[in-house]
Amino acid sequence: MNKIMLGMLIGLSLAAPLQAEGLHIYQDPIPLGSYVTDYDDMLDKAVARHHWRFEREGDKRFARLSYKTYEINVELVKSDKGIAVTLLDARREGCTKKCDVDMRKVTGWLVKLRRAIAYDLTLAVRDDALRRMVR
Repeated sequence: MNKIMLGMLIGLSLAAPLQAEGLHIYQDPIPLGSYVTDYDDMLDKAVARHHWRFEREGDKRFARLSYKTYEINVELVKSDKGIAVTLLDARREGCTKKCDVDMRKVTGWLVKLRRAIAYDLTLAVRDDALRRMVR
């Protein structure tokens, strides 16, 4: 019995870091190259695909989603590693029952947002490759 408990404890201790890593997959930076000249235009098109609004305030870029009773605000952080999606807040405005924020839904929407940005960057890489072939 002690061997079984020890094995379970070791297994759980090894699985815990893996589970923590998978919780915020949308935060992995999307690598940027020299393929996009106007990042704001690319981000505006990418976030609009899934009904997000793109806003720029000074040097900061934000995406906001209003869906049903959910209000989600994220910052699109540009660094040397790329563009990362950082959740600022998620809340439910004007709901009448069960007003808790379902973080599984929020995480799903953030993953879709990251995927949309990565897709537009992939299109920019493809277009750049096609331009180089034509020359």
